[in-house]
Amino acid sequence: MADRDAHSRRTLFFALGTLLVLAAILITRFRGAPGSVSVSEARELLSRDSSVVVLDVRTAEEFFSETGHLEGAILLPVQELERRIDELASWKFRTIVVYCRSGRRSRNAATLLGQKGYRAINLEGGIVEWNNQHYPVRVERVK
Repeated sequence: MADRDAHSRRTLFFALGTLLVLAAILITRFRGAPGSVSVSEARELLSRDSSVVVLDVRTAEEFFSETGHLEGAILLPVQELERRIDELASWKFRTIVVYCRSGRRSRNAATLLGQKGYRAINLEGGIVEWNNQHYPVRVERVK
């Protein structure tokens, strides 16, 4: 009877250990992987939470083009993000919605931000999808 109890405990500890190792692997594998939101989810989030930061990672030319940009967006081109990431330090513990033209660059930017400890989420479809839904944008021309 004692041998059977000892064997059951060893089996249980082995199973728990295996689960912990698998969990650690999964956490390491997906650490920094950004979440994402649709444009309708992002619009809802922005309308109800004024603490959300909006980060546009397109070029300045795109930011000031006819596609416009989201109201209050911070422009920080993805190719400069790693070098200038300290500029975002005051928003490190706030949710940051990251977008670009179509969602590819912003996904990469959100991943980088996540790896650096930021709470970044990618806007699926980018400004193109935002415009397709006829949501408001700010259009400014460089003077």
